[in-house]
Amino acid sequence: MITTTWELVDMAVSRLEAQSGPLGIKFVGAYEEKIIPRFPAVVVVPGGQAKTFHGTHTFQINATLYFYVYHANLTLTKRERSKADLQLVSNLEAELDSDMGWTDETGSKSVIQGWVEQEEPGILQPKASKGDAVICTRLTWRAISQRRF
Repeated sequence: MITTTWELVDMAVSRLEAQSGPLGIKFVGAYEEKIIPRFPAVVVVPGGQAKTFHGTHTFQINATLYFYVYHANLTLTKRERSKADLQLVSNLEAELDSDMGWTDETGSKSVIQGWVEQEEPGILQPKASKGDAVICTRLTWRAISQRRF
């Protein structure tokens, strides 16, 4: 079982990079990368992690990752991007929820359960440049794991 935030981020990035072609993602980043060379892009950002006693010699780990889905430059018309943006987020959510245990190549579950909890559309102004604002959707992904002690 994966129980650390950095392992969860690496797991998510690897999965998205492997599925980037079918999902239509041109760039997958991590840890709040500021330079996004191609759109659409997804950047995986770690959220909080909580650890509670679950049973004898077992901690339950509750972790959060944020998937920032950068769609398109605002210079495009709404009509040109709206449907494609909605489809991209829906397809990404379906991929993230398709294997809620995130089974690895050996058949072992990486987490007990992981799922997309929330979807929040918005607009971001890139900090690295004074360029055009970017349409962005933030997916909140929750995971439950356990660690023996």
